[in-house]
Amino acid sequence: MKSIDLPVVYFKAIPLLLLLLITFLGSTETLAKSAAPDAGQKSAAQGISKDSLQAKIEAINSRQGLDATPKAKLLSVYQSAQDNLSNSANYNARADDYTQAVKQAPGQTKKLQKDIEQTLLKVSKQKPEDFSRIPTEELEQRQIIEKGKISSLDEQQKKLETELVLQQARPQLIREETVKAQKDIEATQKKLDAAANITGSTLETEASQIYLKTLLDMRTAELKMLGVEAISNPARVELLKAQLR
Repeated sequence: MKSIDLPVVYFKAIPLLLLLLITFLGSTETLAKSAAPDAGQKSAAQGISKDSLQAKIEAINSRQGLDATPKAKLLSVYQSAQDNLSNSANYNARADDYTQAVKQAPGQTKKLQKDIEQTLLKVSKQKPEDFSRIPTEELEQRQIIEKGKISSLDEQQKKLETELVLQQARPQLIREETVKAQKDIEATQKKLDAAANITGSTLETEASQIYLKTLLDMRTAELKMLGVEAISNPARVELLKAQLR
């Protein structure tokens, strides 16, 4: 029987490292969910839904005597309004996630640090395995399996490192995005106020007002999301650092 030179700690360390990685990933996936919009806050797009917009789109498509060019313009405006509603929902969902992260991330970080300490203590107390009693074929197969686990660990670690770099850069980007969102809100509100002063009701005027209302709501939801993200960022960064320990 040929001998294979394997370090004593090789087989006992890898499974525990894999266990740690699973713990890390589980913590990352449970980072969020709460922070509904303020019940008292009035929405500019109140009463506007994807269904109501779809109904207007269908009405325009079936309208007789409407030239192709204005029809296409109206359809484009209402479709953009639908996109705004989708983006608003997405921003609100992300705000929920960040709010939940504020509540959960600190506790998850402490638990993870404790788990790491306990695992390292367990590794230090493990007795070395006697590889001389194991057939060469079995050792070779186990070596292949453990190398695969190491490769997976390396890949997951690189993902965590990339995410950490991104999150550490977010505070400055959040500030820049917040300024832009605030300016967009002010500009959109001015356009909406001007549109409200237009006398008469035309298809174009109605479509424009609906679009601006959904755009204002979308920017407001984005601004709220950025504020909660900024608050949650330090806790999420610390959790990522703990996962990479």
